[in-house]
Amino acid sequence: TFRPDQAINRAEMAAILLRAMRNVGSGEGEVSFSDELPDWAEESIILAAKLGLVSGFADGTFRPLEPVTRSQAVAFLNRLLEARGAQYELYGTVSSLEPGTVTLELEGRQVQLPLAEDASIVYQNRWLGVQEAAARLPLTGYLAFNPDNKIAFVHLVDGKGNNSVSIALQQRQEAPSSGSSTFPQLMDYRLEEATGEQREITDPAASLAITKAAMGIPELSRETNADGRGQIIAIIDSGVDPGHPDLRRTSHNQRKIIGWANFTGEGLVKLEGTVSATARVLSHQGLTYRLPSLESKSGILRFGFLEESSQEADFNLNGSLTDRFLVVAADSKIAGVYDQIVLDTQGDRDLTGERPLGVFETDRQYASFAGPHGNSFNLVVSRLSPTGDEVLFGYDQLGHGTQVAGVAAASGGITGVAPGARLLVAKVLDRNGLTDWQRLAEAIRWAADQGADVINLSLGYYRDRSAGNNVLTKLVDDLSAQGIIFTIAAGNEGPGIGTLATPGNAKSAISVGAYITPEMWQNDYGYTVSSPTLWYFSSAGPRQDGLMVPTVVAPGSAVSTWPLSAGNGYRLAEGTSIAAAHVAGAVAIMRERAAEIELVLDAGVLKGVLAAGSRPLSGMTAAEVGYGAFDAALTWRQLSRRQYSLYPLRGYAYHRRLGYGEGLYSREIMPGDVPYYVINQGQEEQLLFWNSTADWLRPLFRMTALPAGGRRELPVEYVLPAEPGIYTGWLEGRFLTSAAADIRLMTTVIKPYLLYQGNGYRQELPGRLPAGNYKRYFFKVPAGTGAFQLALSVPYISGSGFDGRVRFHVNGPDGAPYGMSDWTGLAPEGQKGREWSNLLIEKPEPGIWEVIVYSSASLSTFGKKDSQYRLSVQLTGVSPDQGSASRPNYLVSVVPKPLVPGRPNYVTVHVRDRDNLRPITGMITINDQLYQVTNGQVTLTVVPEGAELPLKIEF
Repeated sequence: TFRPDQAINRAEMAAILLRAMRNVGSGEGEVSFSDELPDWAEESIILAAKLGLVSGFADGTFRPLEPVTRSQAVAFLNRLLEARGAQYELYGTVSSLEPGTVTLELEGRQVQLPLAEDASIVYQNRWLGVQEAAARLPLTGYLAFNPDNKIAFVHLVDGKGNNSVSIALQQRQEAPSSGSSTFPQLMDYRLEEATGEQREITDPAASLAITKAAMGIPELSRETNADGRGQIIAIIDSGVDPGHPDLRRTSHNQRKIIGWANFTGEGLVKLEGTVSATARVLSHQGLTYRLPSLESKSGILRFGFLEESSQEADFNLNGSLTDRFLVVAADSKIAGVYDQIVLDTQGDRDLTGERPLGVFETDRQYASFAGPHGNSFNLVVSRLSPTGDEVLFGYDQLGHGTQVAGVAAASGGITGVAPGARLLVAKVLDRNGLTDWQRLAEAIRWAADQGADVINLSLGYYRDRSAGNNVLTKLVDDLSAQGIIFTIAAGNEGPGIGTLATPGNAKSAISVGAYITPEMWQNDYGYTVSSPTLWYFSSAGPRQDGLMVPTVVAPGSAVSTWPLSAGNGYRLAEGTSIAAAHVAGAVAIMRERAAEIELVLDAGVLKGVLAAGSRPLSGMTAAEVGYGAFDAALTWRQLSRRQYSLYPLRGYAYHRRLGYGEGLYSREIMPGDVPYYVINQGQEEQLLFWNSTADWLRPLFRMTALPAGGRRELPVEYVLPAEPGIYTGWLEGRFLTSAAADIRLMTTVIKPYLLYQGNGYRQELPGRLPAGNYKRYFFKVPAGTGAFQLALSVPYISGSGFDGRVRFHVNGPDGAPYGMSDWTGLAPEGQKGREWSNLLIEKPEPGIWEVIVYSSASLSTFGKKDSQYRLSVQLTGVSPDQGSASRPNYLVSVVPKPLVPGRPNYVTVHVRDRDNLRPITGMITINDQLYQVTNGQVTLTVVPEGAELPLKIEF
């Protein structure tokens, strides 16, 4: 119970004061009392006395159980305010006093402030009137405001206070961002082989068998007796080869592809010519074509030509783009409504043996051009205009969609994750792998209307400044709310932090990064790698507003189906595209079984169990891999136990550019005092108990009472380790009866290496990395830097050669990739290894730059297991930062107090609006750390190196 009417005793008051102080320091000297102190309060009383917050009586007793009197309470609180530097609000030289006005020299300016009629003025322990005090000026003054924003108390003293804190104010300027990609694009990647040769695929089925085992698919299939039957996966991509034998039938001998729609302009043929349906020969531009006998209710056939040159596609696979093929359309059922076409797939100008094709939606057939090497180019009729003036063919010229479809659901020579699932195919990517927002949104809506249970998007748009608040992510979130689950590639602009693509950063999406296991390295590439690693191309989070993205990582490479126009129909693929397709198949299996046991499985439910359904990747943070490596069997077990929370809670923290974010991502500015806010969107009052997964991330409340529909603040303390790097932690809140967290708030902080005059603007960083691993380094580049120089070296050992093979990737302050070095060290046979790789960045943007050193996965081909290296970083031409020319319109003051070097001290900064003198509430940065100012003040915990403490304050 709380017992609100019970008086507070002196022991309880000591404990309360310590909590308000956040228990900084250990105090001075020894303290003891002659009477007995309660066990629970003894430590608090002694420490509070050592800190000067409380004191005993003249007889040496403390009398812990006596009630606190009103005078004692005032004295205790005054000591607390004094210890925090919050006893007064303004400090400066008082130059004049008159009724209603006090003039103070503050920040080098004369500031006139309103003086309350009943203001108290004290000098040398005497109360003075306005005129008497004015006669003694100028004097140093300590001032305090009343609730009406007028000066209510003036304490005048001789001389200057021990002002060891200096303040420099400036208006913060945001660093410019790089341009973003113009179009959404495919998430495909090609590995740079150390040998320079493509490894021969001798057993296509082995690769997917290994990746499925890595993510627990065999166990999932045994436990559910499901393979995706009855589920529909939409592959929104470059199209899918309709003739590939592994993509024609499901494991239950149902038709695999049940819908095929082309949303690009590729494959469009204008049918501008007409000919009588009774004609058997067509003469056109000097050539004669034999026509088929087609039923035509109007008696008029329409025709046009599928031209390789305009389509930039070699349909008959003869190595040239000069061929054109006759297309004839007929209205076989209703006069004037054209419903079928005939295509000259033989290229012999004889259509009599060709089979008529209807639109795939109703006909479900495809046409094939036979190639010279047993290969074939397969296509469907995606759309035929009722008037017969145009036909739109659908095909996968790029190959990407066919690969993705095979991973998700192939059934034949290889077996995908969900061989029983059926497919909807939407072609949105053109031959160059590009699309646009409108056609992508149109395809997503089409897939939803066609009944898709899972929609896979292995494409995206990079550097989304909206942090997941755009038309595509809103569409994904809206359709997710209707029960569709989206699996979306996180992106292939890794390994840098904050390189995600949209709409994979939609809150409801299952965003998927890419990892690889030793077994996959060995089977697909012949490399020996010791442990699972994140693929270096896999885009890392978090989202710009701090939300955890990606959600999970999955196998990011596999041998999969490939269009029959090239090779044997199989090809090794890498990318987060492949990872997303793995998860799409797994979701189809789980949804099949969930329907059988009447378990509603939607995106919210699935995301609620992924924390327990994923395995950690060693050395990786949640910002890089989300919950970890997706394990379908573990996830299903959590789902089947129904151990997840759906109670509507929402958390957010301040974000300088966006206003707020659903997590905290601190790259440019370290967090100092940045609280979270939690909203109870439900109809019941709740009590949340807090836990942190990181020692440096500390909630200051153990529990929070949330009224229905209410909001509460959760203050947080950030005590980062000294070592630079990336730090990610969770604040987890759960109800008393919950088996898992009901809300998770992710914090990601980048702590950079500093380059300054004291270290010659230079860092030398040696390291050693196992094959396939990488290490991140962050460097703070100040404004006015002439050049940023990077060098990476591998030592040469006499008699054995270079001790490794590495390269570095560089990302700018906005997270965008800037460049990548050449390989350093060991080189393939016939090439000369190099000891150094260099990069010079002239006039770099100020901010936090990221440099990632990657150790080649191919080291085993050189007889090596790891790489030794040295990263050298140097700034040149650094000019002093002049700060902003504009001066913030705020009154800022710190009341002087002595500081103890090397120990925690409190310093309170007071901030008011210069125009109306109201205390501000908002965010400011102090010495490059972010703090929340509440009611005009923020208290810092500082450990000064000396007796002076400079504060650089930016608004």
